[in-house]
Amino acid sequence: MRRHDYEKEAELRARVAANPTCSQVHTELAAWLSRAGHAAQARDVLRAGLATVEGTARIHHLLGLMLCGARDHDSGLRHLERAVEKEPTRFGFVRDLAFAQGAAGRTASSVETLRLAVGLGGEGASCLKWLLRAGERALADTGTRAERHPPPSSRRAASVERMVLRNPEMAEVLIPRKGAPGAQERETLRAARRALVRLAGLNPSHADLYFGLSLVAEQLGEVDRAIEAAEKALTLNPHYVEACLLAVRLYEKSGKVRRAEQRCRHATQLRPRWADLHVRLGRILREQGRGREAAEAYQQALRIDGHCREAREGVATLETAGAEEGGAA
Repeated sequence: MRRHDYEKEAELRARVAANPTCSQVHTELAAWLSRAGHAAQARDVLRAGLATVEGTARIHHLLGLMLCGARDHDSGLRHLERAVEKEPTRFGFVRDLAFAQGAAGRTASSVETLRLAVGLGGEGASCLKWLLRAGERALADTGTRAERHPPPSSRRAASVERMVLRNPEMAEVLIPRKGAPGAQERETLRAARRALVRLAGLNPSHADLYFGLSLVAEQLGEVDRAIEAAEKALTLNPHYVEACLLAVRLYEKSGKVRRAEQRCRHATQLRPRWADLHVRLGRILREQGRGREAAEAYQQALRIDGHCREAREGVATLETAGAEEGGAA
């Protein structure tokens, strides 16, 4: 068994610490850890890099390959798709997405992506033609057809994309206020997302763009992507209380209660005089069965606003639960 090179690992981790916004140092450390047999640590390095790196395409690509290699095809494909979304003309990214789709049994999608890769004409594209023909024959044998081209954007979507490119704040205006978005609204939101992704690529230090991306992704049901964007906004601006509250909501939606608690505590530090933040923290703690800490949060809300109805109701609920437990004992 080969001895682990701790000095090499320390050197690579030092490079990451010194250049946290550089994707290359994250991918080099992750690749080395993977070769050393520490796949889980490698994936953790890449996930951490997604919150700090300015251009995340390379990290999504490597993380996607690692997850697919670990047979987590759904998560792996999601990251590979994001890499292609961020750099749609990079041959290697498109090729690897096609291979991963094929390995996951998604032949129709793989054939469509292979056509895109061949169309890019990069080095090695000609070698893919035989694989593309084999995929097309497989589809023909099953009576399935792949789209020759991705469906064109509607005029409405193209107009929305141009509008958001001119004024990114319009993305938030386009979000439906009630209910789940319908088919037309989803098309509008996807167009807004494309514009925001493009703008974020041109202006990677603008936290507002990632906040908008998070809101749009949430409406599209892409909670993991929404969390990633919200955390990116907070990395760029740790005092961004709106992004902090959005992260709380997203973590609650995804069932990550501890992360929701951490971000809610962060929000109370940013706005210590907002009673509703302490109420929200109290509710999160109460749902975890941490009654004493929840009561402290509610009491803090009442110290700020003695008429806060939600805080009073929270305290009353805890007192009732405590009395019932005492009676049962």
